[in-house]
Amino acid sequence: MFKKTLSLILILGVITLIGAVPFSAETPVVVSFGSNEAPLLGDANADGSVDITDATCIQRYLLEIPLPFSFDLNLADADEDGYITILDTTYEQRWLINIASNDNIGKPADIWLDKNTADHYDTTFSGDMVIYEIHPDYFMARPVTSLPSDFKIHGKLGDDWHLGDQIWCTYNNVYHGFNFDYYNCEREEGWLVSIKPSTFVPDPYVCYKPVIYLYPEEETEVNVQLDLNGEFLYTYPAYEDGWTVTAAPDGTLTDNSGKTYPYLFWEGKLNADYDLSKGFCVKGEDTEAFLKEKLALLGLSEKEIADFTEFWTEHMENNPYNVISFQTDAYTDAAQLNVSPAPDSVIRVFMTWYASDEAVDVPAQELTAPARTGFTAVEWGGQMIK
Repeated sequence: MFKKTLSLILILGVITLIGAVPFSAETPVVVSFGSNEAPLLGDANADGSVDITDATCIQRYLLEIPLPFSFDLNLADADEDGYITILDTTYEQRWLINIASNDNIGKPADIWLDKNTADHYDTTFSGDMVIYEIHPDYFMARPVTSLPSDFKIHGKLGDDWHLGDQIWCTYNNVYHGFNFDYYNCEREEGWLVSIKPSTFVPDPYVCYKPVIYLYPEEETEVNVQLDLNGEFLYTYPAYEDGWTVTAAPDGTLTDNSGKTYPYLFWEGKLNADYDLSKGFCVKGEDTEAFLKEKLALLGLSEKEIADFTEFWTEHMENNPYNVISFQTDAYTDAAQLNVSPAPDSVIRVFMTWYASDEAVDVPAQELTAPARTGFTAVEWGGQMIK
């Protein structure tokens, strides 16, 4: 009863506080991000538990009163809106007396970027993104310019959006920082304002979305190396002397931190002399049907074909014609793939193409694929060329 009464008094006592105080507000307290093995949302003083002291801590922070204990901005954002406001105190107090609140309070915090040290911007930003993770309340994306930046965008995506889709995002309330373990690259997160289809046009000098699937017959630790005659622009997960993951028979890949991936992802620039002497000229409107037919001949599964066509069709179907050639030695010599333990079957599909205003007479290319037996590794990617 005392706990409930105290909580209600505190709610009434701070109701006159208004406005949001940005995370950059000065405070004499030295914060200690990551001091707990499993930091809890709502644990503003980072002592390992969520209690009335945390609510008081937030109130004192808002009033710029010196605090006798540490204050963690990542954990104090109890309503997860990106700001420290009186609502965070209210959410915690309601949670303490078992009144409906944010269900995530008291659970391990989903910390992606340390807001204690990040720069904070209220400006609204927009840009073309490529989606590489989708979660119930946020998604991860990167700029389509292939710059090594990661974005965590808070907001729900509809069922029409999938991994690898390009999306034009407008977002605000951005935190900007650095992660020195990931190419020393910029990292940001923001809150979704609006989304629409991407305006992205492929760069003719970039290999887009080569992805690598691994299907061992039993759960196996696998190391993958790519020796490029060129340079990586982006890899996911981070390519650090190769990728080492635990692969399951269904293709699920797990890294040493327990994070799972549907495939290994890379983009880059290759110094390759592509062979365009044979191929296909396809009407833009027929591109998707053509790709589904030919990719099956090249050995891709229905899921892999769906991933491929989902990525490329939107860039090709509105052209009058597309001239398409699937590369073999020219690609594999420039991007040498080494997998350990060695797969029983390796299928690598790389499409080069360009748009044409008129039909082009090109000798037809013969397509074959090895049988998918035993441990199978599959890769697909593509490049729009001039």
